[in-house]
Amino acid sequence: MSSFHKRIALRIAASSLLLACIATPVAWLVAREAAEQSIVSLAMEESSGLLQFFHANDLPGAVAPSQAEDAAKAIAGGLFDIAEIYDPSGKKLAEALTAEGKAIEVHLPPHVAPNYREPSYQTLKIAGQYWVLRVFIPLRPDEQRLSGPVSAYFEGVRVVPDWQRDQIYRSSLMVALMAGLASLLCGAVLYPVLLRLYAENEQTSQQLLASQEALIETLQQSEQELERKVSQRTEELQQAQARTVELLHNILPIDIANELSETGVVRSVRHDAVSILFADFSQFTQAVATMPADRMVAELNEIFVAFDRIADDCGVEKIKTIGDAYMAAAGLPKACSDHAQRCVRAALEMLEFIDQRNQLTAFKWALRVGIHSGPVVAGVVGKRKYAFDIWGDTVNIAARMEGASDAGRINVSAYTFDLIQKEFACTYRGKLDAKGKGMLDMYYVVGSR
Repeated sequence: MSSFHKRIALRIAASSLLLACIATPVAWLVAREAAEQSIVSLAMEESSGLLQFFHANDLPGAVAPSQAEDAAKAIAGGLFDIAEIYDPSGKKLAEALTAEGKAIEVHLPPHVAPNYREPSYQTLKIAGQYWVLRVFIPLRPDEQRLSGPVSAYFEGVRVVPDWQRDQIYRSSLMVALMAGLASLLCGAVLYPVLLRLYAENEQTSQQLLASQEALIETLQQSEQELERKVSQRTEELQQAQARTVELLHNILPIDIANELSETGVVRSVRHDAVSILFADFSQFTQAVATMPADRMVAELNEIFVAFDRIADDCGVEKIKTIGDAYMAAAGLPKACSDHAQRCVRAALEMLEFIDQRNQLTAFKWALRVGIHSGPVVAGVVGKRKYAFDIWGDTVNIAARMEGASDAGRINVSAYTFDLIQKEFACTYRGKLDAKGKGMLDMYYVVGSR
C-alpha cells in the first residue's frame, strides 16, 4: 500500500473514529431523552384522561377536596407514585402516594407555588439510586382552550422501575453502539437499525397504552356493576322496610306503630272516654264439635276479615280476637266524641253481615254483642311478639254486657245508652245480674232513629 493510500486510510479511519466518538454519546443522550419523553407523554395523556374522568379539571367549591382525592387515588399506583392536586392559589387539595412514593418524598426538591401555564417535566436523581420523572400539568375546565384560565394544578412523580430503567439503558446503549458502528462503517447500516429500534420502542409504547386503556375500561365496568348492585340492594331494602311497616300496622294501631318505630317503646296511656265492643257466637262449642277443624278456621277467618273491614269503615280499632270472641274499641288511640255511636254502628253492621251470610251458607252463626263505655288504660305488652291491649273495669263490664246479651242482639250498659239514646232507639231490659258486678241496668239496641 502506498503512503498516499495509507494517509487516506488513516484520515478515513480518524474521521470515522472522530465521528463515532461524537455520534456515540450524542446517540446515547438522544435515545435516553426519547425514552423519557415517551414515558412522560404516556403518563400525561393517561393522567389527563383520569383527571377528566373524575372532573378534577373543573373542581366546584364544596366537593373539590372529595373529587381531587378520588382522582389522586386513581392515578397513584398506576401511572405515578406520587399524585398531588392543587387549587389555582397553590393550596394542596389532595395527595396520594405509593410505598415508593413515600420513600422518596422527603428527598424531592421543596414545592413552590404553581404558576406554570404549559405541561412540563423534570428528570431527577434521588438518593443516589432512584431515577425520578416529575411532571407538572396545568388543568383547565376546557382542555381544548390551551390559553384558558387554569382551574387546578396536577403534579406527579414517577419512580422509573429498575427493569424499565435497565431497558432504557440497554436500548440507549444499543443505539449508541450502532451509531458508533454506523459511523465507522460510513453509515451503511445506521438507518435500518434506527428504524427497527424506533419500531420496537413504538410497539412497547402502544402495548403499555393498550394495557392502561384496558385497566381503565375494567375499572369503569366494575364501577357500573357496583352501582347496579348497590341500587338493587337499596331497592330490596326499601321493599323489606315497607313490608315490615305494613306488617307492624296490621298488628298495632298506626299511631302506636309509628311511636314504637321512632322510640322503640310505647307509653301506656289512660283514655277517659272509650267504648268497648265484645262480640262472640252463641253455641260456639257445640258448633265446633260438629264441624271439621279446617272448615271452622275458614269460617271464622271469613267472618273476622269482614268484621275488620266494618271496624275500619266505622272508625273502630280492632284490639284482638280470642277464640270466637272479637274485641274492638272506639276513642283510642285518638280520642273522639262519638266513640259509643261508632261501636253501635259497627255492631249493627256486623249483625247485618251475619244475617246476610246465613242466607247463603249451610252453617248458621248466631252473633251476640255487648258494649260498655268508660275509662281504660292502653299500651303495648311483650318484646318478641308485640300486642296492643287495654285494661280496666270498663273492659270487664263490656264483657259482662256481651255475656248477658242474646243471639242477634246488641246489649249496652246504662252509660252507653246515655251516650247513644238520641241517635239509636233502645229497649230497657231492667237490672240484670252481671257476674262479679252485681245488678246493672241494661238496654237492647233496636236500631237507628
